[in-house]
Amino acid sequence: SEQGALESQLGGCWTLPVGLEGSENFVVVVRFNLDTNGKLDGRPSVEQSSGNRQFDESAVRAVQKCDVAGLQVPAGKQDIWNDIRVTFDPREMLGL
Repeated sequence: SEQGALESQLGGCWTLPVGLEGSENFVVVVRFNLDTNGKLDGRPSVEQSSGNRQFDESAVRAVQKCDVAGLQVPAGKQDIWNDIRVTFDPREMLGL
């Protein structure tokens, strides 16, 4: 799926906070928009917090870092990229 491909890219840009105990148990939902060129439109926001600010910010930074590297999104599907929610779960995205 397109969402799965996007999550895979974001997982590659994500670095968990160093020394954060139990971070594999945290989950955060980040919401963001991409423009028609697949570039970030505005700042990603935390829609559902993990309860840990460091962890939440690491997920927001992953979206920003991937945006700089260039997210690969399929052409002609821009309508699905203008309101995206991604669940950052280290067990699924990073295999922890």
